[in-house]
Amino acid sequence: MYEWRSHTAEIELAIEAETEEQVFVDALAAFRELVALESDAASETRAVALEASDRASLLVEWLQELIFLADSESFVAQRADDLRLEDASLSATLVGARASFEPLVKAATYHGLRFAREGDIWQARVVLDV
Repeated sequence: MYEWRSHTAEIELAIEAETEEQVFVDALAAFRELVALESDAASETRAVALEASDRASLLVEWLQELIFLADSESFVAQRADDLRLEDASLSATLVGARASFEPLVKAATYHGLRFAREGDIWQARVVLDV
């Protein structure tokens, strides 16, 4: 489950998920919803391999990659196949399509960044600069 929260010149993405992997899946779904693209283009894939010092930083890197692909290639992922989390890395095959749109998100930030387990639920927070 995820929700968007208003923030001055920024928006905060709050995620609650049953697994760490689901946090990343939900972040992709939230980004896809935020840019809300309709496309008749053929499905394409992109291999992604990211590294970071911790899970919270890896979430920022994940969103940064989604933003970069949207901005540079007009590619918006619809889902992540074979998503694998290791100690300090993430790999996945993004499946999506190209579509034209006006860039909305400039960057994922470390401001207020959070990634922690609370009981049986993983909670994450990340602020996006818009």
